[in-house]
Amino acid sequence: MKVLGINGSGRSGGNTAVLVREFLAGASEGGAETELMELADWSLAGCKACNACKAKQRCAIDDDMASFCAVAGDVDVLMLATPIYLDHVTAQMMAFIQRLYCYIGRAMENFYPNPSARAVLGITYGEGSAGTYQYVLDWMAGRLKGYFGIKTIGTVAIHSTAHSPILQADHPEIKRARQLGRECVG
Repeated sequence: MKVLGINGSGRSGGNTAVLVREFLAGASEGGAETELMELADWSLAGCKACNACKAKQRCAIDDDMASFCAVAGDVDVLMLATPIYLDHVTAQMMAFIQRLYCYIGRAMENFYPNPSARAVLGITYGEGSAGTYQYVLDWMAGRLKGYFGIKTIGTVAIHSTAHSPILQADHPEIKRARQLGRECVG
């Protein structure tokens, strides 16, 4: 089993990175092969709506999205995690999700390379109230399920991170992320 974590933060090493790494650590403990992709390190253009992908189900833009496309068919569980900037996913995560457009045919048919893939979604945000950004998780889950048939099997939302030090492994939601990682393998 292969589990891939996508950190959609604009910077590496922050709270969202901790969330993804702990999830992947749990999956590894469960016996999965894991990989982390940090969008902050990528050169990632937005979708140009050129529709060149409709003929080959592969994006024509030559950038780091090719790293994901090369392994997408082998990934059983995909974790997408993003901090919330201005009430939604980061620009990096939005570009990543929109670039999945290459797996949608002209008649909206689904060409995602692994029809049995599942997702775990995570968000971190500075607002102090639990549940404030549930709509972002719902939006992400809706895109993955509606366009690609990828069912969301778990979510993690960590609030009050704006002025906190970097999250530690003993934070309740970080512990839960690690447990989700173990459970997604079984």
